[in-house]
Amino acid sequence: MDDAVYAEQLEPGITVLVLNQPRKKNAISAPMMVRLGELLRQADADEATRVVILRGAGENFSSGGDLRQTPPDQVSLANTRATLRPYLDVIRQVRRMATPVIAMVDGYAVGGAFSLMLACDLVCVSDRVQVVPAFCKIGIVPEMGLAKFLPQLVGDKLAKELLFTNAVLGASDLLGYRLINRVFPADQLVDGTLALAREVAAMPALSIQLTKGMLNAGYDDGLDAMLETEATASPFCAHSGAFRAPGGEQS
Repeated sequence: MDDAVYAEQLEPGITVLVLNQPRKKNAISAPMMVRLGELLRQADADEATRVVILRGAGENFSSGGDLRQTPPDQVSLANTRATLRPYLDVIRQVRRMATPVIAMVDGYAVGGAFSLMLACDLVCVSDRVQVVPAFCKIGIVPEMGLAKFLPQLVGDKLAKELLFTNAVLGASDLLGYRLINRVFPADQLVDGTLALAREVAAMPALSIQLTKGMLNAGYDDGLDAMLETEATASPFCAHSGAFRAPGGEQS
């Protein structure tokens, strides 16, 4: 399948959205985020969908932002800001849609993939997961709401340490910091995540949707302001001497 993101219905009530660039470890590009936003809206509008699972194709959730998506002769501050917008819109969509979203995370979740993981309502990971903030390491600021979500979950001092030192977080770290819900052996991740999705799907849909909205309304105060700050600060950093693009697609 060539689509950058595709949807599959594994069983009634559960829609799975798959980031589908396995040769790039599912590096996330602007077109991928546009398509993901479309599929999230479709799933949220579908009364039959009770739960959405978000996963990556292959053995990785995502290696982060695709830093090679813009041709060198088209790189500009304005284009960088425009490229970032779909990423920020997806975060808003995940937080505001009524349908709960479960992140199923295997392998690497780097940079924006870490942000996307934290934006989801529930998170299941494999025992081989490696989560890396990456943003400060390459000379840009955290994107996709990470500077909002992470301090809320672990406190500002630990959040700063993780970001400032580019800490690599394994499953035990993520569980200890209460950043995730469940850990499964890699070969049981799909079954374990589906079991959790079935539990949620079996609950009354309206109460789950309203509860999600109430909780997120409290936690997301100031999220829009943070995302708008990112829309200026991150492109500025990307065009400064501090920016150091790695050899791959991670950001």
